[in-house]
Amino acid sequence: MSVADAVREYVHDGSCVYVGNFGAQLYGVAHEIIRQRRRYLHMVAGSGGIMLDQLLGAGVVSTATFAHCWNAIGPAPAWNFRRLAESGANPVRLREVSLGILGAALQAGAWRVPFAPVDIPAETGYRAEDWTDGMLATVSSPFGEATVVEAITPDIAFVHVDRVDTRGNGVIDGPHGEAVIAAHAARRTVLVSEEITDPATSIGEASIPGVLVSAIVVAPGSVRPDGTSRGYPREVEAFAGYSAAAASQDGFASWLRRTLAELP
Repeated sequence: MSVADAVREYVHDGSCVYVGNFGAQLYGVAHEIIRQRRRYLHMVAGSGGIMLDQLLGAGVVSTATFAHCWNAIGPAPAWNFRRLAESGANPVRLREVSLGILGAALQAGAWRVPFAPVDIPAETGYRAEDWTDGMLATVSSPFGEATVVEAITPDIAFVHVDRVDTRGNGVIDGPHGEAVIAAHAARRTVLVSEEITDPATSIGEASIPGVLVSAIVVAPGSVRPDGTSRGYPREVEAFAGYSAAAASQDGFASWLRRTLAELP
């Protein structure tokens, strides 16, 4: 299965889509979602970065749940995100959370319960200014009151792994972040791997067990221009070039046309 096949089969208009990872972000998946003109998606990402910025600018997103959205090489904003946030028009529901809140929401989704408790100081913007746009609530129980976050259960999770065996057991060499929890929370999980290996090589080291996996995509370089912890470095020049191009809407539109034209 190719990235294009996986997006075609598992991403539909209106879907809730997690695209990983925490680092090693799947730009190949994001660009394919844009190319296939999906719409009204709820995108979930821990480190949103310019990947989420590109999805926002392309008009495929109706809701975004994210821990941050910036250009990692800075100092430069994620321009499409900034334009959306400052416009006041609110065409996209932006739900900003901490990584801890996101992990708890996905854990609740994995457990198939409606919410999970979180410890959030009242003076933070998550509560005082409702950055989460309604994801938090206070509940009472015989054991006391607690702040809770609503569960996130993605329809599909795309998770990058450094290698996967023929049984679907995937290994992440770098930081896991929320990616493993997202695979447990999602109704379907697609692993996008740098390589495929014999099952005997993954015994005892799988980050994500094959029982959770609906499909495997072997696509070396699928996180470029980002990098992997051991495979290849981030392409800093590409991040800088994107920042310069996306500073205006016309510049972003030109950049997007060129990028989509270069997809395999």
